[in-house]
Parts: sequence; structure tokens; C-alpha cells
Amino acid sequence: MPLAGRDADDVELHPCPRCGVAAGSPCRSRSGAVAGAYHTGRFTKVGRLAKLLRVQTPADRGPGQPWRPGTPPPAPLATDAPTADIRIGYARCSSLTQELQSQLDALAAHGIDRDKIFSEKISTRVRVRPQFEAALALARQIKAHAPHCRVIPTVYEMKRPATCCTPCSADGPPASPSRPSEAT
Repeated sequence: MPLAGRDADDVELHPCPRCGVAAGSPCRSRSGAVAGAYHTGRFTKVGRLAKLLRVQTPADRGPGQPWRPGTPPPAPLATDAPTADIRIGYARCSSLTQELQSQLDALAAHGIDRDKIFSEKISTRVRVRPQFEAALALARQIKAHAPHCRVIPTVYEMKRPATCCTPCSADGPPASPSRPSEAT
């Protein structure tokens, strides 16, 4: 029975007591090649595989071939670490006569805390956007302190970030003005 990639990843989260390989690598034979099957002491640490008699090494791991280091698996997240989406809002209008409050209300209605909504009334001709830069700085700061959480910049209309900087424009369809959009 072939082993699914997810199952192989779960087995490889544990070091092997028999061949001594570290977590993140397939089991090895005595010659140093990738073993054709995971060692019993290793795959029995994964609850759903514990009752199996033999667990084959998937073909993408190169069983029988000399072992070569590959991309290391991502480090497992601590089970007690909270994971959440953190939204940062940005609202802008071009002139002092335009109304900004509806954008702020829509972002707040979308569940974004007021202290994480940045807004400014500034012309599209001005290239320096202090509040936009502050929003990006906060996103970087949050990501540095909570790398397990997703930071999602959110705007009322996709034209808002697109007119202030090209790299922030999304590839998706234009946003509906009736609900906030996520910039990617």
C-alpha cells in the first residue's frame, strides 16, 4: 500500500531509533541509501499508522537510491501557539472634500480593530504615504513576532492600494465596493 505524502511527512517528523536519522529525513539502509520502508520504531509513533506491519517509503523519497539532502520540512508549530489571521486595514481618499468615514466603518464592520486601521487623506500624486508605510511596518513587526500567524492587509476597494504602489495590487478580480477586500 503506497504511503500518502502527508503520512510520510508525519512519519518523518520523528527521528528514527533504528538508523539514527534526524527528523525530516527518510530512513536509511546499512549502506546509507534511502530504505525501501520506514523502520517500525519510527512509523509506530504516528497513531494512524501504528497498527500497520510495514510502511513503504514513497517513491518521491527515492527508496534504494543514495540519500541526498533535500528541502528540510517546516518546523512543527508548538501546539500551544495560537494561530490566527491578523488583519490590518488601510483607507485613503484623494482630497479633503472626499469622505473617508464610510471606508473606516466598512473595515471596522469586517472585524478589524480601530487601532489596526490606518487612514489618510492624501493625493494620488504624492508618492510618500506615511500611513500606508506605517501599516506595512506594523505588518512586518507582527510577522516578526508571530511568524505562525497570517497578516492580511485589507482595504475597502482594490483601487486604494493600487494607486499608491504597484507591488501591492492584487491579481484577482476587482473587489466589490460593498465589502472590504484582501490585498495579497
